[in-house]
Amino acid sequence: MERACLDCGRRRPQLKRDPLGGVDPSMNVRYHISLAVALLTAPHAAAAQRAPSAGIAAGLGNPFGWVGARGEIFVLPGRFSLLAGAGLVPGSHYLHSSLAWAASGRYYVGRGAHRFYADVSWSLLGTYDLLVLGWPEVFDYGLGYSLGYSYLTPAGLTFTVGAGIGKGDHEIVPIVQLGIGWTLYRR
Repeated sequence: MERACLDCGRRRPQLKRDPLGGVDPSMNVRYHISLAVALLTAPHAAAAQRAPSAGIAAGLGNPFGWVGARGEIFVLPGRFSLLAGAGLVPGSHYLHSSLAWAASGRYYVGRGAHRFYADVSWSLLGTYDLLVLGWPEVFDYGLGYSLGYSYLTPAGLTFTVGAGIGKGDHEIVPIVQLGIGWTLYRR
């Protein structure tokens, strides 16, 4: 609706009316301020509430099958995940494939970019020869425990480092991991 201007005779836009019927010139200003505040704070609130849902990584160490890749699915959003990895064991292996695998459960402490974790895994802990002609090299799998740290960038790039111990058939051995990957967030 437009009204004629008394001074010049031209029509000018009418001010918005509040719900009670009165004309309030500050209503437009309040609307624009509240809209700007909502738009500026919404991305930060959404980012703070995002939780990881899945991830992939490449790296070195027992959880990666020594040199390989690993996938991760979060069972409890942002807290507990299941991991599976496969990779190659460096060196030549008499009558044995150089493929190794690993599986683990991981519990994260902390939210956001900096997260610490405790990991229980079943992975390749070492290799040894039986020294019997015609028998292949033995891959020694066992249970391992490790502690580590993950850094997640807001875009999803993930850096992981960890260390621990594992118990194979013959001895206790160190477990290490160093990886870089990508984490997908739940929306």
